[in-house]
Amino acid sequence: MAKKFHLEIIASDHPFYKGDCESLIFPGMDGLHGILANHQEMVTCVKGGELKYKADGEWHYAVVSDGFVEVMPDNQVILLADTIENPEEIDIKRADEVKQRAEEKLRQKLSNQEYYLTRAELNRAINRIKAAKRHR
Repeated sequence: MAKKFHLEIIASDHPFYKGDCESLIFPGMDGLHGILANHQEMVTCVKGGELKYKADGEWHYAVVSDGFVEVMPDNQVILLADTIENPEEIDIKRADEVKQRAEEKLRQKLSNQEYYLTRAELNRAINRIKAAKRHR
């Protein structure tokens, strides 16, 4: 039997998952990070993308926006992000429309702030499309 830790995945507007977990893999600023039971304490950033966690012997997937993860000494892990979605619930057509609008907007002359906000919007749309297509 695999060792487990308590995992809470929380979006800004709702709890996404709360329970025992065997493994958590999430995108970080410098690549993928993996968490197992009894992991060393840490706080790190989550980069928007796809995460996966293994609970009850089965892998589960989600699309997350930027956020952070805290690994605590009592075998507890909390992942907080602005948005978290199941890939099956993503409307690919709508995400593709957002992607196209963002690409068109990037072709225009933008202020620095508008540019970075539009790049973030484009990245979110691309991540949502990839994950939705991969898990259907």
